[in-house]
Amino acid sequence: MTKLALHRGSGYFSPVRFLAAILATLLLNAPAWACAGCRVISEEIEDTTVMAGFAFSWGVVVMLAFLFALCSGLGWFVMKTIKAVDARHSSAG
Repeated sequence: MTKLALHRGSGYFSPVRFLAAILATLLLNAPAWACAGCRVISEEIEDTTVMAGFAFSWGVVVMLAFLFALCSGLGWFVMKTIKAVDARHSSAG
């Protein structure tokens, strides 16, 4: 079994490089934090555009909720299966 070396200067993972990458990602992506409809707020935006933006936002929330439910259900199924297999092996031996 291979071990992941987490000490400073390892070839694959360096905490300093990891933190530098996270910091660069947070500082350099400021223009991407909002969609085009949210970045430019003006009084000339039509009500239908605003409602479409809200609908899009709720669509994303619903899709993320579905993904969370799917992953939770899969995790529950795996946990239940592992417990059943463990119980069978415990009673057999």
